[in-house]
Amino acid sequence: MDKKKSSDPIAGEVETRRSPDRAGEGDRRRGKFRDFRRAYPGFVFTLGLALAAILAVDAWLVFKRVRYNSELSDLRSSMTSAERQRSDLIVEEEENKLQIAIELAKRQAKFDKKLHLNVAVDSARMYLTRDGALLREMPVQFGPERPAEENSSAPPVAIPRGERTVADIGEGRITLDGGTVILASDAGKSANDSTPIPPGALRIAREDMEAIKPNLSAGMKVYFY
Repeated sequence: MDKKKSSDPIAGEVETRRSPDRAGEGDRRRGKFRDFRRAYPGFVFTLGLALAAILAVDAWLVFKRVRYNSELSDLRSSMTSAERQRSDLIVEEEENKLQIAIELAKRQAKFDKKLHLNVAVDSARMYLTRDGALLREMPVQFGPERPAEENSSAPPVAIPRGERTVADIGEGRITLDGGTVILASDAGKSANDSTPIPPGALRIAREDMEAIKPNLSAGMKVYFY
């Protein structure tokens, strides 16, 4: 006597997806994480290492922040009331000076009728413009800033803000007044260049460097904002 076929559509679908000799394996879609770990041990191990590294970096950053806040609190507690007030005024004054320099650079760059370079630090872009017309846009990379350290003889270095001028144009580099240097990347694109950038320096693609060099001259304005 022939067996009747199951009227269950789900069961029928499972039967059509599996051969008779594999029917006892069950549906893989219902497997647990343990089965996945056994099937892909290398992937799970790598994922675990990446997660551990991320947690370690987060813990280190939290530790540094707590330590910095603790040192700052100890320093302020050792000051007199007059010294704390004077310190706060100095910090506020420096912040105001920086903001004024940035806004002034934006305004000057907008109305400068001569050929000049604009460097938008926040968006990491450099622009060759003249009289409000954009002639070339370039991605730019920045070297790390180096704060002043008590036990180090190296001077502090920061990305400039405000107005600078081109002091010298050499092979693969543009030097600004104050010592800031714009370098050309040896890679095809600056984003693909993983070599370290000197503190306080800038780097653009060599293609962009070669394209703008004929238009540059000593004394040209460069606005950082």
